[in-house]
Amino acid sequence: MPRDLRQDKLAARRERLCVLMACEDVAEAAQVGEQVLKVNKGSLVTYRKAEDVLLNSPAGRVVLIILAAGDDPETLGRNLAWMRHRWPRCPIAVIGEKGGGATEMAARIGGASYFARPVRPEEWAAMVTHVLSRKLTVATEVGLG
Repeated sequence: MPRDLRQDKLAARRERLCVLMACEDVAEAAQVGEQVLKVNKGSLVTYRKAEDVLLNSPAGRVVLIILAAGDDPETLGRNLAWMRHRWPRCPIAVIGEKGGGATEMAARIGGASYFARPVRPEEWAAMVTHVLSRKLTVATEVGLG
């Protein structure tokens, strides 16, 4: 493949808008995927655990992070701190089993929104549509060094 064509493909991947989702429930990921398809301006990148995001971040521009993997509050706090450093202006939503507990407090302290299960389709639509439809400068990644 010619060098210029390879450079163009890499640049296109970096410009792609990504919604990141760490979840164990395939049905939740499918619901978010449907909303991303409706807007048709980005892609959904799914992970099983939030730690996988730290180990293998996507090449695209992250516009929304959804954490629904059921991590304990301490782990959630560490992951949120790392994500806030990496994508400082990116909205983050944490999905948990019920409100008012330690997980919700960890999410809010980490600067994330909190939603209790079951998340209604309208809530998924609002999250995804808001970040993929608005015209804004998407947060740039902080260097890894």
